Amino acid sequence: MTTSYRQTLADLGIYRRELVAAGATFPLAEVPCRPDGLLSALPAPPAGREGWPWILETPPFPRAPGTWPKITIVVPSFQQGIFLEETLRSILLQNYPHLECVVMDGGSSDQSRGIIERYRPWLSFARVAPDRGQGHAINMGFSLASGEILGWINSDDFYLPGALRRVAEAWVRGADFIYGESIEREEADGKNHYGASNPVRARYCRFAGLLPSHASFWSATRHQPLWEEQHCALDYELWIRLLPNLRIRHIPWPLAVARRHGATKTSNPALRRHWEDDAQRNSLAHPELYKRGIASRMLALEYRVARGLCRRWRRWGLRARLKAMQRACGWTDEIGE
Repeated sequence: MTTSYRQTLADLGIYRRELVAAGATFPLAEVPCRPDGLLSALPAPPAGREGWPWILETPPFPRAPGTWPKITIVVPSFQQGIFLEETLRSILLQNYPHLECVVMDGGSSDQSRGIIERYRPWLSFARVAPDRGQGHAINMGFSLASGEILGWINSDDFYLPGALRRVAEAWVRGADFIYGESIEREEADGKNHYGASNPVRARYCRFAGLLPSHASFWSATRHQPLWEEQHCALDYELWIRLLPNLRIRHIPWPLAVARRHGATKTSNPALRRHWEDDAQRNSLAHPELYKRGIASRMLALEYRVARGLCRRWRRWGLRARLKAMQRACGWTDEIGE
């Protein structure tokens, strides 16, 4: 493999022009903002669904929409109809007053299309058509973004109450990249577990699992296209290019839930070859991260120590935060540590 990754990054301007030619508007319409919140306006939840984001919402913001930065959230999806509605409601019921919500579905044949149509009046843009994979879908979504802050969330994950407000408040204090804690949900038993975040520095990008993409947000002015040849390590490779020279701010609060089920990329053994292919591409595109030697070993030791200290520090007051999140979500089961 000799092609440089810099030669394969998509031109988002071309994507935008193609989507506009196909009927998209730019800039996109924002998600409707109501002083009493969107809960009563959205479709009724399926029978038996309780708690967040089915019958609960984040209280509407007290300040005028223009005082908050615009946030664009892209939702890539394919055959995730069993989870998609929960994801969409978790975005819309943030009641964030300056929001674009873009759904890019790769042509699902399950119930996804019907869900998207039911929620289309509250979406900034939705496309249901074949694409070239997750990276292509996310890049197309971001090509239409006009928000100051960007983020994507996969359609089997969902945001927690107040997540976007916390991001906006952190942004106003000064940041180019914002990340928070997360909750991991085991679909096999429905249990929720706290997912501690790592210390994030540009020099730590070589270490897998550094950041939860579902709880990460960054400046639109610093954004770069995803490398579409990547099948599994999309976010890992993006952080390598994106994080250097950014002002990074951590939010000590769970922002989103990541589901763990048999079809997730990190859990599906059938995707092992894709992970290996991604690693090979990354070793060619970023050879400096794969060098062996004393400097590499010392950095790995530094990261292990920093990670341990960081996680201990961030567990200070954790039980109270998790209790508060449990109440906000209306969950009856405790969030495990």
